[in-house]
Amino acid sequence: MNKEMIKWRTILIGLFILVALYVVSNIISGLNISLIDFLLAGIAIGFMVGGNIKDGLVNGAIFGVIGGVTVTIILVVMYSLAGYSSVLVLLLGTLISYLILGIIFSLVGGILGVLVKLETENNSEQLKEVK
Repeated sequence: MNKEMIKWRTILIGLFILVALYVVSNIISGLNISLIDFLLAGIAIGFMVGGNIKDGLVNGAIFGVIGGVTVTIILVVMYSLAGYSSVLVLLLGTLISYLILGIIFSLVGGILGVLVKLETENNSEQLKEVK
């Protein structure tokens, strides 16, 4: 794996997208759609990375781990502030499953983002040929 494959700036942008979507979807509206947030941020990362499917997969996985840990920390803080600190050990299984699902959704999003980027590039090349 070469150093150019991992796009840290793109992963950081994806993390900002994830936190923004998470704050809007979970904290403000009260709905927990964090897995969709991971998917959307993963698609954005895959699109920005471009390249091939492997690039989207690697960057999506790294983003999934970092984003999953970030969201898990936010959840632990929110549960503690809400008075659930005594049952956090019981919620540990749920938090770990959200972490794993977040990584999987980010992987899928990274791959989908690369595929969208490749399709967009193919369509623009075809339009140039028609003109």
